[in-house]
Formats: sequence, structure tokens, C-alpha cells
Amino acid sequence: MKRKIFFVMTALKDGGSERVFWLLCQGFNKALYDVNLVLIDSDKTAFSRDLPGVNIVDLNTKKASRSFFSLYKLFKKEKPFAVFSTTDHINILVSFVSLFVKIPKLIARASNNPHQMKQYEGFKARFWSLFTRFSYRRYQVIVCQTREMKNSVLSEYHLDPGRLVIIPNPVLYTSVLKELKVSYKIAECKKILVIARMSKEKGLERLLDVFSELPGTYTLNIAGDGPLKRVLQEKIKKLKLSKRVRLLGSITDVIHILPQYDCVVLSSYTEGFPNVILESLSAGIPVVSFRVGGVNGLLKDGFNGYIVEQNDLNAFKERIITTCNQVWDFAAIKADVFSKYALDKVVPEYECLLE
Repeated sequence: MKRKIFFVMTALKDGGSERVFWLLCQGFNKALYDVNLVLIDSDKTAFSRDLPGVNIVDLNTKKASRSFFSLYKLFKKEKPFAVFSTTDHINILVSFVSLFVKIPKLIARASNNPHQMKQYEGFKARFWSLFTRFSYRRYQVIVCQTREMKNSVLSEYHLDPGRLVIIPNPVLYTSVLKELKVSYKIAECKKILVIARMSKEKGLERLLDVFSELPGTYTLNIAGDGPLKRVLQEKIKKLKLSKRVRLLGSITDVIHILPQYDCVVLSSYTEGFPNVILESLSAGIPVVSFRVGGVNGLLKDGFNGYIVEQNDLNAFKERIITTCNQVWDFAAIKADVFSKYALDKVVPEYECLLE
């Protein structure tokens, strides 16, 4: 008999945690597992719902705070063998439901380094931290994406180290690959892309400061949305960058536009495990990133991009210029990331948690 497993998340929106569960659902062995994906808000959809072998359950409760009874009834009826949850508010919700419904395997996925998030969310992060500390004690396993994240979670919540495992995020294979230009000329127009939520911790304001110092032949496109959109629009006008910087809004199929760009940048102050780097490398696109969680295992200077120390804006600018004018082996970049993070390599590590 197949074992019933449930993945619980807010929605199929274009967030890193959401994408990870969307991918894992596709990768699990359907001969062994009855795979179910539970959505709190089915209206927010950035990824395809056409997932062969995956049953999608729409609670339509919109918020985690309104979802307790709906999730309780679902688990009471379906009697899942295992439940996976991700992001703090969903982990908290599932942990409370588990007080009233027996779930043999309860597995949480941590999505950030709590120490770093406190710097950018202040009281909100400290408030959720109190509930997260309790909720994690209900889980048999907590998945962290990096050693840095594991150490942060251990230090913040004082958990048994034996309950934490490190499993990186997966990337879905794609045939998309950037083509090598015949020549690289310094005077050519260089196209830079950043994919990020418009929020403080993503460092987009300082990225605009850096970009204003780049040659006039460089352009920047920002894919994403968020609370700082108006602030960024005003800064673009103030720096007189309106002709060189475009706000693309949320893009559901980023992979197919990546080959248009010479470089992807990550300007964040903090990250758990940046999926945007995985996706960029999967198309052979080099990345310039400030040093944040996860990048040490993803980027190798000169091979697939560069890592710059936090707040060294001048070095960040110089690395962008270097990257846009360097000849890269796009096929080697692509092959390297799939050799480590392909979906069929990461899913078995998650399946092992159910043994």
C-alpha cells in the first residue's frame, strides 16, 4: 500500500520555499507514495498546477491563522503517514494540528537563518520566533539547506542536533542554455538581471547605487514585486536611471528569459539558500553575489560567477563589469549545478527521511 504524504504550503506563488515544495512533489516516487499538495490560498498561482501523480488540495482559507480546523479535518480523514511543511507560519500551523491528530512522520523545512532575519524584520521576527521555538519541538526532523542555517537554528531554538539534517534545494532540469557570443566588446550593451522580492533584506536600494556607477551601456531589469516598489521607483528617478532600469514585475517563467542576460546579481543582506542562483546557473548564466547564506557551495570565483564581501559596493561594481566582459563556459556552468543539485539527486535525501 502506498504511504500518504502531504506537503503543506501557503500557495503556488513565486517564492523560494514554494518552488522547492512544487519541485519535490514532482520528484517523489509515485509508486511508493500517494503525494498530496495542500494550498492555503489557491488564488495566488505562479507555478503550473499540472503535476502528474500529485493530488492538489485547496483549503481556500487564505491565511494560516484561519486554516486550523480545515487542516485538522483533512488530516483526521486522510490519516497521512508523513507531513512536510515549510516557512515559519505554516510550520507553526502544522505543529498545532499535530497536537490533535497523530502523524507518524512530521518534517519541517527551515527557510531562513533566524539570526539574520531578526535584523530586517525586527519585532515581527522576534514574535514569530517564540512560536517557532515551540513548533519545532513537535517535529521529528527539521531540514536546513546549509550548515550555516543549521547552526543558526540550533543556536536560536536550542534543539537536539540529531533532529536537524542538511539537504540543499533542488533544481529542475531544463534544456535552456545561454549561447556563446562571437565576440565580447567592452562597448557593447550589457544586460543585468536581478530576481528578488522588493523588500529591505534584498538590498535593491544599494544595488541601484552600484548600478548608477556602471557605464551607460549597462541596463538593469528587476523581476519581482513587494512593499518597497514605490521607494525603488522614486530612487530610480532620483538617480536618473529611468532609461536604463526596468521593473518587470513578477515573472512566472524566469528560466526562458535568462539567456538574454550577461549576468544575474544577488544583492541580498541575508538568504537561506538562494534559489535564484540555482536557476540562473541551470541556464549557464554567471552570478555576482554578496556573501550570504548558501552561496559558498554554489559559486566558484571565475568559474560560474563571483562572491563579494558584504557592503563592499565598489568591489561589487567591479565584479559585475568583469563578469559581463568575461568569456564563460556556459555548458560547464550548467553541468556543474546539475551534478550537485538536480531534482533526482535531492529527492532521495528527502525520501530517506521517511524510512
